[in-house]
Amino acid sequence: MSDKSIRISHPLQINYKFFKSEAQVDFANKKINSYVETSPTPGISVLNIEFDTFSYFNCIQFDAIEKEIDFMPNTFRIEISNDGIVWEPIIKEYEYSKVSKKQCKWNFSMISASFLKIVVKFNRKDKDANYKIAFKNFQVMIAGIEKIIASSENDRFWVKENIIDAREDYGWSSKEKDEESEEFLLVDLGSINRVEEVRILSKKSIETNFPEAFYFYYSEDDLSWHHLHEEPYFMTEPSTWYKWKFFPTNMRFFKLLSVNQKPNSQKKYVSQIVELEIYADSDITAYSKKRIIADTPHYASIMRPGLVRLAADGETKEGMAVQGNDRRLRDSTIEFKGIVELASDGEEREGVAVQGSDKRIKPATELSLGIVKLARNGEAKKSHAVQSDDDRIKSATIENKGIVELAEDGETRPGVVVQGSDRRLKKATQKEFGLVLLAEHEESTVGKVVVSDDPRIKKATTEKEGILKFASNGEESNLVAVQGSDKRLKQATTESFGIVELAQSGEDKENVVVQGSDIRLKIATETDSGIVMLSKHGMNTPNKVVQADDPRLSDLREAKKHTHDYANIIHDFNSHSGLLSITGETSSEYKNINPPLPAHSIIFAKNNANYGSGISGIGIDEGVIGYGEDYGVAGFSTGEKEDSAGIAGFSKKGYGGLFVSQKKHALVADGIGIQSKDIKGSGKALLAKGESEFLGNIRVVDEKGNDCIARYFKLFQSDIVNKGDLLVINEKEGALSKSRGSYSQKLIGVCVDSASIQFGQGEESKNHVLMAFSGIVKLNVDASEGQIFPGDLIVSGIASGYGIKADLNKLKPGMLIAKSLGELKKDKGQILALICLG
Repeated sequence: MSDKSIRISHPLQINYKFFKSEAQVDFANKKINSYVETSPTPGISVLNIEFDTFSYFNCIQFDAIEKEIDFMPNTFRIEISNDGIVWEPIIKEYEYSKVSKKQCKWNFSMISASFLKIVVKFNRKDKDANYKIAFKNFQVMIAGIEKIIASSENDRFWVKENIIDAREDYGWSSKEKDEESEEFLLVDLGSINRVEEVRILSKKSIETNFPEAFYFYYSEDDLSWHHLHEEPYFMTEPSTWYKWKFFPTNMRFFKLLSVNQKPNSQKKYVSQIVELEIYADSDITAYSKKRIIADTPHYASIMRPGLVRLAADGETKEGMAVQGNDRRLRDSTIEFKGIVELASDGEEREGVAVQGSDKRIKPATELSLGIVKLARNGEAKKSHAVQSDDDRIKSATIENKGIVELAEDGETRPGVVVQGSDRRLKKATQKEFGLVLLAEHEESTVGKVVVSDDPRIKKATTEKEGILKFASNGEESNLVAVQGSDKRLKQATTESFGIVELAQSGEDKENVVVQGSDIRLKIATETDSGIVMLSKHGMNTPNKVVQADDPRLSDLREAKKHTHDYANIIHDFNSHSGLLSITGETSSEYKNINPPLPAHSIIFAKNNANYGSGISGIGIDEGVIGYGEDYGVAGFSTGEKEDSAGIAGFSKKGYGGLFVSQKKHALVADGIGIQSKDIKGSGKALLAKGESEFLGNIRVVDEKGNDCIARYFKLFQSDIVNKGDLLVINEKEGALSKSRGSYSQKLIGVCVDSASIQFGQGEESKNHVLMAFSGIVKLNVDASEGQIFPGDLIVSGIASGYGIKADLNKLKPGMLIAKSLGELKKDKGQILALICLG
């Protein structure tokens, strides 16, 4: 082995010489494509791999098999060795399925080995009750650059991904501009490595457009950046590799910042780079036979200790140092846990921490909630806490209310409480009031209560009175009560009285009741009487009733012609009595807004006076009713007056208009117009002056898809914005402008060209912009910094006005603008998003 640098900018898979395992392994092209092992008993599965050569790598990964996700390794350890005898553990995982169920991947500082081993514990059973492990695409590799961000791109041939495609015909180009400006390339290596060399290839052309002034910066966390190297005046030859070596430096992020100070032959300022390569130190302490004493301890990692041994993300093992990017140390939010998970404002879910800004722990007032909401003095509102100085909880007196108001002695006013000392509560006698005043025996004075030993409430008989006096059997005297055994209450017959006396069949004697079986109540015929006797057809017999089918009832005769003059041509309608009913047929086509023709309706009334109406209707229920297949009542107006209307409704006490439909909307205000009547609308549908009240659901639909609430705001110094752009607030003027930096904390809304609900009275102009601050909008996003899927959080990106997928570790208050409802996998575009400022 020899001292050399390893290229880590380009992905490279490490090939296997051979493997050893008891599992079923699909091994092809020196790669493990799938790994499946079953066992009837719990234990471990071991996979041993030997590389083709002594190899360097900084990434290990494998995937779940689609239909066997439950059998992904859950508890396992990965080890390396140089001789296959002594093994060093580098990765340990317990309950890994809590982190990911579909892929296992680790990025780490570059290490070297000739052998690799994975030891997996069986802990899941299949349907046959056997323990099982299954995964695929096991790869040991140099990860290469995992993410590239560019300040701009020129066209589809010169994009940022070309800088690591190993081709020398195309690379990356910034956008051509009319004046000099800064451009940059930022790459993420996926893990911290000891980088010692950078190489860049120039374009194969006389005009290389290679940066004349450029600077190298590096960072371990994308937060703190350090200067590495600079070239203020650089001259370039075509198709030439240039390299810069420096002392091995710990870095994960590398940025190349360029400035082209001279225009090209097209008088445009542009930067172009064909290839970028980054090399890392091969860690000579791993294979040198000499003992090397470094000035500083070896850089610590999750696999090898330096001053300390670093813990993996979320690892709780004793003696391990928690890293700065550990998910437990990140800022807590309401979506993601840090040391704790924060509760939303007012959230009562178990296991979340209440924030200091929670409305429930702020001081309660009469206007806003704290732990409670305070009631005003005397207020009886539900869910409001009574304050200690409330008039209702002070001691009650006869002059002032407390919880109640006390009544004076003997007072009978409504709403006052009788006191325990009130004279009405003392024991009543025949001489003095208590709750009542007792009556003397047999006394009948109004307002006095009869006592229980009063003779009038003793048991009544026919000889002596109680509350009443019983009548003797059949007695008809006044003021005596009939007894249940009285003969007059027995069942009546034709021979003896009951309540009544029954008549014999056909008997017409006075004071006897006709029975239901009486012959006079049977059905009448032409020969037998019922209540009546029917007459034969055509006969004029007295006391007989003509039948309904008698021919005399169908003798139709035509009325003879006659004339009479009973009213003048013009006369008062009130001189008629009865109802007026008119039926006829007439028609004429009625379109546009013009006076109707007389032939359009059966009743036509025209009033030529300056005031008054053509037809008026007055009724207890309805004044005028209209019924039609198309329109029940149609009203048209020329609009010559400011307050003119097609139909107007007025009311002194009720509603000005009441509309009901059994199938559709009760009222349609059509700003477009009615095509069948050749009537065009103004585009304005409804104007409500004054307070409006809605009891029920309201649905507002914007035809352009912007289901949002918006308002017009002033635009900063005539800034140019387009729909979908992210907007920020300018501190100096309070105006809005397009976002121009990543992770801005001044985001306030999104530019739209329409809204479902618009506040204010502003109008579109060069100095104002319609901004949505709530709802669903079409948002400009850039997927070059990460593919965007539904549910992803959106923040501002480097590109002006464009959003990007948020890195949750970088989120701070004010950075969040929206949550994605769509997806974008590459380039720039628009997606639907839900505005959620925070």
